[in-house]
Amino acid sequence: MNHTGNAPFSEIAQPPQRLPVEIAGVSLWLATLAQPDATIAQWQAWLTPEERQRAERVTRPLLRRRAVAVRALLRGLLAHALGQEQTVSPTSLRFQTDAHDRPHLSAPFADGAIRDFNLSHSGDHLLVGVLHNTAPPAWQRIGVDLESLQRSRDIARLAHRVLCAREQRTLEGLNHEESQRHFLQYWVLKEAFSKAVGAGFSLGFDAMDFDIGTARARSLPEPYRPDDWTLQFLPVSPSFVAALALGSQASGIRIAV
Repeated sequence: MNHTGNAPFSEIAQPPQRLPVEIAGVSLWLATLAQPDATIAQWQAWLTPEERQRAERVTRPLLRRRAVAVRALLRGLLAHALGQEQTVSPTSLRFQTDAHDRPHLSAPFADGAIRDFNLSHSGDHLLVGVLHNTAPPAWQRIGVDLESLQRSRDIARLAHRVLCAREQRTLEGLNHEESQRHFLQYWVLKEAFSKAVGAGFSLGFDAMDFDIGTARARSLPEPYRPDDWTLQFLPVSPSFVAALALGSQASGIRIAV
């Protein structure tokens, strides 16, 4: 099975769809978390006892179902990517986290066909990015982010907290719809980069400066350099904004869990 082939989950009504983005060694999948009861029950059996316990601690039924679906879809897509020479079961995958709680595959798949992966979900939509070992060596990390344009936000307050001064000025004079889209374009670029690095908000989002016209970083917090990173917006749907970040290995010591 090759990672350029069809998606798994052919037995469900709405299987994950691969995004039409041609980047060497990268596959991007969009999936729906809104699945029938029977499918959720089947997927729950794929999870480890610890994963099931985490899902069961979610009090709201809808969010609990989404938690199960996210983990199962991730397992299925990673198993699909790994199964190039032999069948890999989604239940056989084990994960470890680094110093920032960022997940990676553990043995026996830690040094296999997948170099890195990342995911993002918004409502009932899940975006999964897989960085294969066929990618250029300069790319050691992948980050993705997906945000809905239909969710209400206090753009003025958020922009003051997470955009640098130059980025904030680009929102001046825009109507609400334009302001929201431009803000989310900045946000998904920053979020995808921070998720690739694995440091989250500790990087200081207002210390980053991005150009949404080119999807390039103008400046990044030390020790990261804009020239080491490739970023781009992803064609998801008119209702969403999404971005991808590819770059060098972050400093983080893996710890087994």
